Amino acid sequence: VGEQQQQQQQPPARPARPARPALVVPKLVPSPKASPLPLNAHMLHNLAHIELNAVDLAWDTLARFSRLRLPPAFYEDFARVADDESRHYAWCAQRLAELGCAYGDMVAHDLLWEGAQSSAADLGARLAIVPMSQEARGLDAGRRLVERLVGAGDARTASIVAAIAEEERAHVAVGVVWFVRLCGAMGVAPPDAFRAWLAALAPELLKGPFNHEDRQQVGLQREWYDVSAWPEHLQQQLVKPAVAAAARGKGLTLTQQQQQQQRSGMLDGGSSGSSGSSSS
Repeated sequence: VGEQQQQQQQPPARPARPARPALVVPKLVPSPKASPLPLNAHMLHNLAHIELNAVDLAWDTLARFSRLRLPPAFYEDFARVADDESRHYAWCAQRLAELGCAYGDMVAHDLLWEGAQSSAADLGARLAIVPMSQEARGLDAGRRLVERLVGAGDARTASIVAAIAEEERAHVAVGVVWFVRLCGAMGVAPPDAFRAWLAALAPELLKGPFNHEDRQQVGLQREWYDVSAWPEHLQQQLVKPAVAAAARGKGLTLTQQQQQQQRSGMLDGGSSGSSGSSSS
């Protein structure tokens, strides 16, 4: 009975949210020049929004896929990620207060949680979209953001952003480790699975600029995410929505049999060795 009740329980479709900021379509989020906040606070507010979503994404991943009964190390990894992200948000909120601002002082978008919704049915999709793509954006943008803040004369905020960007590396690595292990359990080639998921569910995450060096260091290979490095036939597939959508049906959505393969293959693999890779 207890197991049946656990299977019936699902995390909420959306996490609890503060009354502010208002969530709007991305084009209505102000640019730095049009922002009601100073440049440094504007950039920090955007980062605070990302970090708050990242907390919820990590806990949602842990809870939503608890039914798969994966190795304890998987859940430990994502609990550590959630702890890191909550600390990052607290750093941002504290610094915003020092600048006379607060989270919610300008509108924000809902793109990050849309990634959670689109990947809610499949662990492979969740890993590809959230830690391996959304979190990897932090590797792409972190250095540029630090340089802009230093140029604007705000060394303190720059140091906070640099510390966050450094810890995000471990979060991307956790996603890569478990994605590769999942693909191995299901007999799917990781590059093919990653390309198919991103092309079908989140093609906007395949657009640069990319920090290839930092991505390489955490295990993200350029030929996975850089469309210009894809074989010609896959480049054509990406620009044809019908074909890209069909990729979801080519052995990558989880039937009950495939869920059993996930559990069996990942459990047989022992510890991932990634549980200590997140900063604590």
